[in-house]
Amino acid sequence: MFGLTRWNSFDEVFNFQREVDRLFNQFWSDLPTRTAAGSSPSFQVNATDDGWRVDVPLPGIDPKDVSLEVAGNNLTIRADVPDEDRDKHVSRYEQTFTVPQFLDIEKLTASHRHGMLRLTLPLKDSVKPRRVQVQIDNQAEDTKQLAQAS
Repeated sequence: MFGLTRWNSFDEVFNFQREVDRLFNQFWSDLPTRTAAGSSPSFQVNATDDGWRVDVPLPGIDPKDVSLEVAGNNLTIRADVPDEDRDKHVSRYEQTFTVPQFLDIEKLTASHRHGMLRLTLPLKDSVKPRRVQVQIDNQAEDTKQLAQAS
């Protein structure tokens, strides 16, 4: 006759977990892989006393082909590079990142030298450290004033 097996709720949980793992693995393997030419260059952020310095390597890209766009707190770097044969094929690099609120994006400066785009984002004046003078109270003057008042 038929073989009876006892139902185990843990088997259902493990089956569900295996199915989710399979779906995630399939999703990641189906994504197109980036080629070296299409990958975005990494950038380096260095904090200074006055703000942040962001270095973006753009080797072989003419600075005239690079544009920066600021929208709110978002900064977009674009580079449209025509192919060597100057036909309509254009390679595009684009990267957008959010600038923290404590940096003054309105005072953003950019320079390009030896294939490196350098962005300088100063701190807002409201968050710059400032020195506060500590006032020293003279106790002798306080007792003198109290004596005169009484």
